[in-house]
Amino acid sequence: MSTGGPDFPEDFLFGAATSAHQVEGNNRHSDWWEAEMAGRLPHRSGAACRHFELFAQDFDLAAGLGHGAHRFSVEWARLEPEPGRIDSDALDHYRRVVTALRARGLEPFLTLQHFTLPAWFARAGGWLGPDAVRHFTRYVEVVAEALGAQVTYWITVNEPTVWTKWAYVKGAWPPFYRGRWDLAARALAAMLAAHRAAHGVLHRRLPHARVGLAHSAPHVMPRTPATVLDRAVARLRDLLLNRLPVAGAARGGALDWLGLNYYTRALVCWRPHGTALLLGADWSGEDPAGPRRFSDMGWEIWPRGLELVLRRFARLGVPLVVTENGLATRDEALRVRFLLDHLAALRRALEADVEVRGYFWWSLLDNYEWAEGFAPRFGLFETDYATYARRPRPIAAVYGEICRSRSLAAGEALARRISAS
Repeated sequence: MSTGGPDFPEDFLFGAATSAHQVEGNNRHSDWWEAEMAGRLPHRSGAACRHFELFAQDFDLAAGLGHGAHRFSVEWARLEPEPGRIDSDALDHYRRVVTALRARGLEPFLTLQHFTLPAWFARAGGWLGPDAVRHFTRYVEVVAEALGAQVTYWITVNEPTVWTKWAYVKGAWPPFYRGRWDLAARALAAMLAAHRAAHGVLHRRLPHARVGLAHSAPHVMPRTPATVLDRAVARLRDLLLNRLPVAGAARGGALDWLGLNYYTRALVCWRPHGTALLLGADWSGEDPAGPRRFSDMGWEIWPRGLELVLRRFARLGVPLVVTENGLATRDEALRVRFLLDHLAALRRALEADVEVRGYFWWSLLDNYEWAEGFAPRFGLFETDYATYARRPRPIAAVYGEICRSRSLAAGEALARRISAS
């Protein structure tokens, strides 16, 4: 990139991301809603952000900041509340959503499955069911037929490694299995098979489709690189969390682009007991290289990891998109700093000729953060859960300035002015 020019190309897509269950509200036919109502989760989503009703207003906010794209998800449980029965009203709703995005100049990035599942699908075994891939493929065909003419960028499944971890290993998400690595591996294999099947369906029906997957991409590194065991467990964790899942998604050429959700690094060390014997333990102490900072979710803030993750996955030879990056905090200055530092890391990857096509902040709105409920605040816009009003945070103006100018210096300058006011 030439000095003095824009930091990001004119065709680079800036936007924000949401997911259906987290913002729409009243997702009554999903496995997650059933678990909420049964008291198996600590928080209920309820009306969430009422985005199901207020989506046009929310897209106005995004367009007003100069966004050129928006990532959202279609809720499978709304479209197919019973096996084989498609809800025409729900399908019409998502047609209106895509039309509204297009009308505002926002390129739709459509996610087909973002953690939640139809309750009937979950009761039949979920991703472990014998017909899981067939059911998902049928759903994909319906969405492709209804929305495909207006959608180029498709994300089949969101963060399959994260979902399998919390559903089958940690036991905190439906279906609440704990320590079942065997089931986690089977479910992950099924989700990757579903991705590959969806890639085939979308390409057969929509020659223009560009099909990817959103992968949670922590940068895994040993706490003490000079220690053989720390290096070994870091390599194994990276193999299981990064290399094998992405290779499974890409098998047979079934990956036109890769979405990377980057929030943090995994700084790991060997421990001679339990799971840590193989995968290492997350290091919670100080880094020998210097002090550490953490988000309200307990995730370390480490911007350099975004550059390293992008450089690493560039070896796949497909375009990359940062499909999620964001910070849960009540410290607005820290939130702005997080954005600027991570975009600087992304710019360094671009300068190294890594093909990155876009960046999505998580999230457009404060929303329902799964088992953490409504306490974490990630939004460009604050959500008032009493009135459902949206209020812009300082980061919204700074990010908007960068989206319009494609200049980090312009964003830095505006951040300084806001801080001084």
